[in-house]
Amino acid sequence: MILLLAPVLRAQTNSIPGGPAIITSAVGYFDENSRTATYIGNVRVDDPEMKLRCEWLVATMPPSGGRINHIVCETNVVIDTLQNGQTNHITSDKAVYDYAVQAGVTNETITFTGSPRIEDAQAITTGDPIVWNRTSGEITEYNENTIFKQGFGSMASPTNRPPKPQ
Repeated sequence: MILLLAPVLRAQTNSIPGGPAIITSAVGYFDENSRTATYIGNVRVDDPEMKLRCEWLVATMPPSGGRINHIVCETNVVIDTLQNGQTNHITSDKAVYDYAVQAGVTNETITFTGSPRIEDAQAITTGDPIVWNRTSGEITEYNENTIFKQGFGSMASPTNRPPKPQ
């Protein structure tokens, strides 16, 4: 298993400032012709920026090596990530990560499909698809539905209400 992980860990080490990603699974293999690493069964990715769980993951690396530029995760996808000091819990049937640099501009997105849901301390958001632009930090939900965990009134600063008329 270590030999199978070596190309992925080497690519991740060069691209993530916080350290390498560690990938474990029941089965894993690397296809040098297609430059893909496939992990099947209880897949776990422990990364400095997030924790990911799924049943099937395929990562594609460019022919020249370097940063992984395409990842597909399927079946019971669960991602826990820390953004702005807040934990986000994301679930979906499928997640597709894409990374590219074009004309000096970095594009890095994760697209969630199949009943995606994002939960944080303030709200639960669903939509299909949900697109997380990791470069800008923006999340776009299509067919969006949000449930706020607190009412808008409790979000305002407290004031002294006038007494009820009798």
